[in-house]
Amino acid sequence: MYLVDIFMRGANYISFFLCLFTLVFVESCTEEEPTEDVAIINVDTTNTISLNVNDDIYKSWDEFYSKEDISFSIDSFRLTDTISGELYTTTANLSDTFFKHYERLITYNKDSSKFIDPLSYSLIIEADKNGKLTARGGEVDHEVSVVDIAKKTKTRLLFCGPSCEIQKAFWYNDHIVGIMGLSSEYSDEYFTPMIWFVNINNGITIPYEYHSSISIADASNFVKDYVESKGIEMVD
Repeated sequence: MYLVDIFMRGANYISFFLCLFTLVFVESCTEEEPTEDVAIINVDTTNTISLNVNDDIYKSWDEFYSKEDISFSIDSFRLTDTISGELYTTTANLSDTFFKHYERLITYNKDSSKFIDPLSYSLIIEADKNGKLTARGGEVDHEVSVVDIAKKTKTRLLFCGPSCEIQKAFWYNDHIVGIMGLSSEYSDEYFTPMIWFVNINNGITIPYEYHSSISIADASNFVKDYVESKGIEMVD
C-alpha cells in the first residue's frame, strides 16, 4: 500500500505539472505579438496632425505678423491637400566648424540623437578673430533637413527656390517636423504664410496655409530678428 500511495502521489504531481505546462504553452501561443506604433511611420498622417493654437512654438510668429495684420492667428490656418513628398539622404556635415557656426540655429529632438537644420543651406555664417558670428544670405534656395548624429546622415525634408522662405522649424513629435515659412505661386512681393508638417520616415507632408498673403519685405525681418536673438549678427 505504501508503494502504491507513493506511485499515486507521483502521478498526481506529474499530471499537475503537465497541466501547468500546457496552460503556459497555450497562453504564449495565443498571446498577440507586441505591435509597433506604425500609424505615424507608415500611414497617412493627416489624422494625427492638429494645430494647437496655444502652443508657445507659434508665439513669436504670431506676434510678428499680427503687427501688420491684426487678424493674423494660427487658428486662421487651413489644411490643404496632403503631399507625398520624397526624402533625399546624404552624408551629414558634423564638423566642429559646422557646430561652432550653426548650433545656435538647430533644434535637437528629445534624446539629442537627431536635430533639425532649417537655415544652414540659405545662410552663410562666419566667425571673426574674436569669435563673433555674423550671417549673410547665401543660396536663394531653401532646405530643411534632419540630421541623424549616430548614422551621420542628413535627410532633406523640404526644398524650395525663391518662391518660398523658411523661417522656423520644430519637432511636432518624434516622427514629424513642423516647418514655418512663406510660399508664393509666382515669386512676387506677396507670400502666403505656411506650416508644413513632414513625416521624417516617409516624406508625407501635411501643409496648412494662412487665408491671406503678406509682403515679403516685412517678412524678411522675421529671420533677421530670430537669428540675432541667438547672438548672431545679420549683415547685408
